[in-house]
Amino acid sequence: MTSTLSARASKRSTRKFLEPSAIAEAIAIEQHIVLPGYQALTHYSSTFGLTEHLVREIDEAARRHQAIVAQLRRMHADALAAETISSAHQEAMAALGLLEPSRAEAVGVTPPRPVQVCHIIQSYPGRLGDPASRAIVSLAFLVVAVHALTDPTNCGTASPALNLVPPPLHRDRALLEKVLVHAVAALDEPSIAELTGFIAEASASFAGWSTETQRGLSVLRYNPHSLRSSCRGVGLGEIDVRIAV
Repeated sequence: MTSTLSARASKRSTRKFLEPSAIAEAIAIEQHIVLPGYQALTHYSSTFGLTEHLVREIDEAARRHQAIVAQLRRMHADALAAETISSAHQEAMAALGLLEPSRAEAVGVTPPRPVQVCHIIQSYPGRLGDPASRAIVSLAFLVVAVHALTDPTNCGTASPALNLVPPPLHRDRALLEKVLVHAVAALDEPSIAELTGFIAEASASFAGWSTETQRGLSVLRYNPHSLRSSCRGVGLGEIDVRIAV
C-alpha cells in the first residue's frame, strides 16, 4: 500500500504545468484575435444579419473572454514568479551571465504567427478604408481561433489534468456556428468568398504555428477537423482548411 501511495505522490510531484510562454501566447491571441473578433461582430451586426438576442450572446462571450485574459495574466505572473525561484546553481549561472533569458520574454516580443498574419491582412492598403471587409477578416480569424485555443482558466471540470489539457472553447464554437448561419444568409457572394478565403488563410497561420511550437503543454490545440465540419455545417462548403503537420 505504501509503495502504491508513494508512486502516486511521485506522479503528482512530477506533473508539469503551463509555461509562461504558452500562457503569453494565449493572452496575445485572446487580445488581438478573439476580443477584436467579437467587437467586430457587435459593431457590424447588421452587416452579418445578427439578431439582438445573438448580439447579447456575443457581448456576453466578449465579457467572458475579458475575464479569461485577466485570469491568464494572473497565471502568467504566477508562472514567472515560480521560474524566478532559483537554485544555488541558477544563481551562480546568473552571476556568470550564463543563464538563458526566459522564453516568455521572447514570446512577449514576437507575437504568435496568427496574430501577425491577421494584422498584415487587416493593414492591406485597400482594406484600411473598408471597415466591412476588416470585420470579415476579424470574423474569419475568430472562427479559426476558437477551433485552436483551449481555456486553462475553466475550473468547471473535476479533471485532475485541468492544467495539462485545458478544455476546448465549446461554447464559443457553438455561438459562432449560429453567427455564421446568419452571416451566410446576409452576405453577398463576393463577401462570402472573402470570408472563406480568410478562414483558409487563418487556418494556415494556426496550422503553421502549431507545428512550430512543439511543447508538451500548450494552450493551443488546433483542430482542423472540427473547423472543417463547422464550416460545412453552416453552409460555407468545403474550405481549404490546413492541417498541422
